[in-house]
Amino acid sequence: MAASDPGATTAVELTRVGKTRRHMSPRRYFREIGWRHLVGLVALAFALFPLAWVISSSINTVDTLTTARFIPKSTTFNNYAKLFEGCSWDAGLPPFKCANTTPMPIFLWNSVKIALIAATIQLALSALAAYSFARLRWRGRRIGLIAILLIQMFPQFLAFVALFLLLDTLGQTFGTATQVSLWVVAVPLAAITALVALVASRSDWQRSAKRSAYIAAGVGGAVLAWALIGQFADTVWPFVANYQVTIFPRISLGTHTGLVLVYLGGAIGVNTWLLKGFMDSIPTSLDEAAKVDGASEWDVFSKIIVPLARPILIVVFILTFVGLYNEYILASVLIRDVQQFTYATGLALFVESEYAAKWGQLSAAAVLGTMPILVIYWTLQDRIVGGLSGAVKG
Repeated sequence: MAASDPGATTAVELTRVGKTRRHMSPRRYFREIGWRHLVGLVALAFALFPLAWVISSSINTVDTLTTARFIPKSTTFNNYAKLFEGCSWDAGLPPFKCANTTPMPIFLWNSVKIALIAATIQLALSALAAYSFARLRWRGRRIGLIAILLIQMFPQFLAFVALFLLLDTLGQTFGTATQVSLWVVAVPLAAITALVALVASRSDWQRSAKRSAYIAAGVGGAVLAWALIGQFADTVWPFVANYQVTIFPRISLGTHTGLVLVYLGGAIGVNTWLLKGFMDSIPTSLDEAAKVDGASEWDVFSKIIVPLARPILIVVFILTFVGLYNEYILASVLIRDVQQFTYATGLALFVESEYAAKWGQLSAAAVLGTMPILVIYWTLQDRIVGGLSGAVKG
């Protein structure tokens, strides 16, 4: 390997640094390097101690906090088992039913569903808004950016009284959902997708467009098969036979649709600023070259900006999902039915009474509730760091 090789130079420098550290006196090592390790270990212990205590309480046989010990005398997993008592699998949405007063699986399902839908819509709206502010030039653009920033300075829960009255008023008009039989959707969907697939097979469409057409035809055929099977599964699987498609959902107090609509305006401003900072770092010469070749603004956004901004889009989605998953104040005000509770509001049911508090089950539910967030961070931590680094540079 040549001496001018950067990799060889780095290896030599690391070897020299290692030898220097080995020859340091303990006092010098602590003064220059060791104190940083000590601070890091203290900060890590400070962050992990509450988590360790919750895990210890979740497997402790003692169901109180006053006499609980960090290292319990005896352990049990009954606290986890009690969370699923009275719950059984069901072919519906959610895919299970619970008869107990604290249906933890339903709480988790509600939180994941609401956070996933709201985070996806927020990401789409924020990306469109960020592209408009970063790439387009129109009158009032700067004022709009400042207005978004000023509005985000006020917490969303300050408007919960107005939101409560707004959803109560909407419930008078949209208090019932519009549902139709599965046949009404299955037959037109299957016919349209089959026609599109037929046209794609006999045309010179691009391979990706043909693949999308075939996938859509497969989905349409699967829905039609679902409707056909439902005619013969009345006694075996009533859910399939009696399935109703919601054309327009119910919007009022106590509905997930109303809560999602409230969440949509919560973080769009912050996400727009974050995405705009990243999009500003993308060279505008790419846009100009694409427009010279005849690309429209939508083509530039969907085929150039979105692929290049994928790291920050993933970061924004994850941060929004986590924030909505843990939101408590608005959910506790707008949702009153226990079966509609989210994970954060459902935890309050375990300690709502001073003399009947279930601290062991509360700790077990808290541990289970953190699993989706931990899985997301463990699998996408590299993308989170890369996306935030790009946003800071922008």
